[in-house]
Amino acid sequence: MPLSELESALGVWLRDQLPLPADVGDISFDSPDTSWGSTLTRPTVNLFLFDIARAAQQSVPVPPRRDQGGTLVQDRPAPCIAFSYLLSTWGGDVREEHRLLGDAVRAVLRTPALSPGPECRELVGPVLLGLPGTSDVRARELWSGLGGRLRAGLVLVATTAVPLGRPTPLAPPVETVRAEVRPVAEGSGLEGEGSGLDGEGSVLGGEGSVLEGRPPRRYVWFGPRRQRGRGRP
Repeated sequence: MPLSELESALGVWLRDQLPLPADVGDISFDSPDTSWGSTLTRPTVNLFLFDIARAAQQSVPVPPRRDQGGTLVQDRPAPCIAFSYLLSTWGGDVREEHRLLGDAVRAVLRTPALSPGPECRELVGPVLLGLPGTSDVRARELWSGLGGRLRAGLVLVATTAVPLGRPTPLAPPVETVRAEVRPVAEGSGLEGEGSGLDGEGSVLGGEGSVLEGRPPRRYVWFGPRRQRGRGRP
């Protein structure tokens, strides 16, 4: 589940966009109830995850890869999941909280998608960011469920593909390669100076040697000692 990597990417993005350096304020994913808010001493942006749902976007194909044992495996297409966060700002006076909240709104509007770095291996595609319609979520109900007083905030929806994590092997690994050369049996109709096929399908010369660089000949049989070749050299 890429939830931890998703929240790490959201935290890095918010610190850069607001900006909110680590020595100035905090990014929190805790439940913003009354007891939590009373312990804050610095400006804090809280992202409370309150809903997870299947998104309308189509599943994202995952390219084949090799597992730790070197086997080529294929994951099933990763379904897109929408993670809904209640974003609120805390600490300082109301003016400072509203300034941070306004900066967060602009950050969402100017960043339609995040491109996670290579350290986020569980995120197989971009993270789409957006604000839902006013009728989709009611902040009053969220704050009532948290047991706190109503305060300003916004709902941030982050949509990303979630890999299922159960790949299947594409083909068994090749462990041994063996080649055999056998002489042409007399009376088979394939002996002589020209090239032919032995009983196992090997391309042979007049004395049973492999003809290097020669394309194989395919035969259609019509009866004893009658053949027609294709792909003659």
